[in-house]
Amino acid sequence: MRRIQVLAIEDNSADVFWLETVLNDVGLDHALSVAEDGAQGLDFLLKCGEFETAPTPDIIFLDSNLPRLNGAEVLRKVPHPETLPLCVLTSSIEDRDRFRDEFGIEEPRYLIKPVSRDRLLSCLRSYTQLRPILEQALHS
Repeated sequence: MRRIQVLAIEDNSADVFWLETVLNDVGLDHALSVAEDGAQGLDFLLKCGEFETAPTPDIIFLDSNLPRLNGAEVLRKVPHPETLPLCVLTSSIEDRDRFRDEFGIEEPRYLIKPVSRDRLLSCLRSYTQLRPILEQALHS
């Protein structure tokens, strides 16, 4: 099974811990990188500065409410954000309309925190390239 690269752009360490706990519970072989604010997340995605050799993420968990640049601001600065393998994390249901209207992010790629196992699986399964890896992990 191939190890997947996971990027969490999340400023809350408890939410990062919970995300990793759920990923481990699923049995997904992964390497987790964390960007603690929107500016770091943008640099990671664009491979700028200290992140010039950063791995390309197979899946990105983007908090909608971040310091320095919020989740929407990060997506506005990334070329072709619609191509990103992305799950938006939020504690606010109100953000859902903004991300849907501006970026076309629909269920199941929009997750209310804390992330549940079932919701995380739904988001991952929505990406064709991740399905075989995910199914192998679930049946191991």
